[in-house]
Amino acid sequence: MRSPFVRALTLWLILASLGVLACDLSTVTGLLGTGTTSKPRVTILAPTNNAQFKEGDEIQVQSTSTDSTGIVRVELLVDGATVATDVPPIPKGQTLFTLIQRWKATPGQHTLGVRAFNAAGVASDPALVTVVVTPLAVLPTPLPTQVVLPPLGVSPTVPRPTATVSLPTLTRAPTRPPASPTISAPPGVYATAIRVEPASPKRNQPVMFHVTFLNTTGAPQMYRWRVIIFPPDSKNAKGDTAFLDSTIAPGTSTLTSPDNWTIRGPGPCEDYIARVFWIDENKQPVEFLKPDRSGGPAVGFQICP
Repeated sequence: MRSPFVRALTLWLILASLGVLACDLSTVTGLLGTGTTSKPRVTILAPTNNAQFKEGDEIQVQSTSTDSTGIVRVELLVDGATVATDVPPIPKGQTLFTLIQRWKATPGQHTLGVRAFNAAGVASDPALVTVVVTPLAVLPTPLPTQVVLPPLGVSPTVPRPTATVSLPTLTRAPTRPPASPTISAPPGVYATAIRVEPASPKRNQPVMFHVTFLNTTGAPQMYRWRVIIFPPDSKNAKGDTAFLDSTIAPGTSTLTSPDNWTIRGPGPCEDYIARVFWIDENKQPVEFLKPDRSGGPAVGFQICP
């Protein structure tokens, strides 16, 4: 039999070993961390993969980035090098950010990438497409004109002077007034403006939004769309209108949203911003762009008691 002293010493050694192991595990856990941060998601809407361009073309890269903590920066990469960086209009970040970034095409095959960063500083995996840029044709250099000299001893023939013909002075035609400017854009469906009704909405009062669309495809286009309302400088929406399935005719047309959005209850005057989105094939909201593709149209308004 073991003595009580030996049993006590053995028990003490076992407890000390367990304590050291626990300390080591807590240290490892502290170094690795227990929390995980998800990456933003990026989708390139245009151009399509293997699209063809010419040298000097302005390639417009349209992308949509999403993240629950808010997108704060989007980078455009060409062959792995950053060529453009853009931030959303809301400094704190947007959970959904659609934009167009531009790059002047150079000859060759290039990989275009878009990478987004969220408010926690986490970068997305880059979304990638390949484009092919053909060089411009080089015109041949014209040969110098050959001058034929007369043989030695032969005087060159001097051309006879031609008679001078006097033309009557023409009266300058009246200047035609310039034509009204027209909106031109690549084939697609765009939103050009949003109007709030009533113009000065009140609390507990339904609000409607009149959206002006421009369809340059030459054919009617079906869209499921809605208006989303944001407080200024906030990445979280303050609600939205119900979905509306509409056929957008070629040219300019105005459609009206449902009147289901309102601010209820008592309170002071509050400012809001309205923007219009459509739902893509993946059931993700994508913001309608303006014809110059500088971003989506937005309207600011105020709700008062």
